[in-house]
Amino acid sequence: MDLLNQLELVLAHARTGSLTMDDLLKELADSDLVVPSRTAPVAGGTPFRPLLLVKDQGTLMACFTDRSRVGDFTSVAPHLVVMTGRDVLSALPAGMGLVINPGTSLNLEIFPDGTVPAHSRL
Repeated sequence: MDLLNQLELVLAHARTGSLTMDDLLKELADSDLVVPSRTAPVAGGTPFRPLLLVKDQGTLMACFTDRSRVGDFTSVAPHLVVMTGRDVLSALPAGMGLVINPGTSLNLEIFPDGTVPAHSRL
């Protein structure tokens, strides 16, 4: 898989163990993430409804490192919202995790019990 941006490069290195989780979280916090939404966000109106994936370990909000990574998920969540990783982690409700690039070989799952520690390390 071709790497499209700095966050993807850091993800790839972190998966091999050549970077620490703190290095990954710093890059994640400062990077833009693409969050698919089931509804179009309306300024001052209805909030967007992010794509949620349910796994045995809990519910995860899906986000992507690049618009081109969203793929077939646009069939259920056709609207794309761009947010910084810091804003994504801050907006996660208690008990919800995060999955970056689901369905790709460059994915990262942060389960609900890991999102609070991840947010506190930013």
